[in-house]
Amino acid sequence: MMHNTANGAALLAAARDFQPRIIAQRDAIETSRRLPEDLTRDLARAGFFRIFLPAAYGGLDLTPMDGVAVFEELAKADASVAWCVWNGNTHWTVAQLSPEAAHAIHDDRDVITANSTRPSGQAHVVDGGFRLTGRWSLVSGCELATWMVLWSVIHEEGKPRTTPSGGPEIRFMLLPASQCEIIDTWIVGGLRGTGSHDVAVHDVFVPSAFSSGFFDPHVLPEWRYRIPAFSRVVPGLGAMALGIARTAIETLKEIAGAKTPIRTTQMLRDTPDAQARVSQAEALVRSARLFLFDSLSQLWTKLLASGEMTMEARALTRLATSHAASSAMQAVDLMYVAGGGNSIYVSCPLERAFRDVHVMTQHIAVQPRVTYSTGRALFGLESDTSLL
Repeated sequence: MMHNTANGAALLAAARDFQPRIIAQRDAIETSRRLPEDLTRDLARAGFFRIFLPAAYGGLDLTPMDGVAVFEELAKADASVAWCVWNGNTHWTVAQLSPEAAHAIHDDRDVITANSTRPSGQAHVVDGGFRLTGRWSLVSGCELATWMVLWSVIHEEGKPRTTPSGGPEIRFMLLPASQCEIIDTWIVGGLRGTGSHDVAVHDVFVPSAFSSGFFDPHVLPEWRYRIPAFSRVVPGLGAMALGIARTAIETLKEIAGAKTPIRTTQMLRDTPDAQARVSQAEALVRSARLFLFDSLSQLWTKLLASGEMTMEARALTRLATSHAASSAMQAVDLMYVAGGGNSIYVSCPLERAFRDVHVMTQHIAVQPRVTYSTGRALFGLESDTSLL
């Protein structure tokens, strides 16, 4: 099998090798609002878009812990690069996808997918599949993608088809990017290089084999593929935020060793305020990182041992992710303030860290209301969301 620790260590080392190149291209990434073609191609060929892809389809099949460590490492160099790699590794339902579709998409070693979990499309049932129409926002890395994975509401006889629970049936539609229109909407403060534009589809046929849903039977039966998609994917958000915060802390250390604040005679590193702030930031990042990796490891270990994942274990993983994002944001803010006037210049990594981490924490998966759902689970109450 390809999901061994050695693969994880090798890809983590490769992420470190890419860092100088990524840092050198940060301004170009920011200006063009997308990843460069050559960098994207080389990341793909090195396996960065096959982190969680099952070995059956040519993926590295890394453990969740090894995968999020790679996202964290890339984020230390550039958050937009990390984000596009993370988003290209969601593979929401690949273990439930038809082998026909999985091979058609992933047999291309350089393939990159982009996706949206906003149910913004209408997939109308027709013979052999669906006719898809819709517009999706925030489709990160859409300009890099050769395939789109778009969440859509199934319509039959002109109206939404309902599930046994009474809600609308929602499925992913997988289609070549060439059949989609990209609409330039990504004019933002942080994560500029992710190119998270809108994507539109106009009455395109999608074969049944190229659709899948969270509640479909598993084609790949191994227990490792039963981890809930949001428990596998969302932790990457927390890891990337921690990577941003780590760079912010290291940047402040460099500034503090070379700066004497105006109207003082002390180096910044000798001031009690800077000392307190860097201590707080270290505590926030290190403790949040331990919680994130520990909760994810416990969930994964129990899954492999028994095929079971308690609701509490799932909730703790989601809580640890949100906590990591929040803690990282606090750490970056501490470093940004401590940096004083240096922090406001775009040439200073603190300026970009501030923008990137604040945009990252706006993602629905790590916003404060997540704690309502995790709190219900920790109290033993019925879940208020199917995403756990």
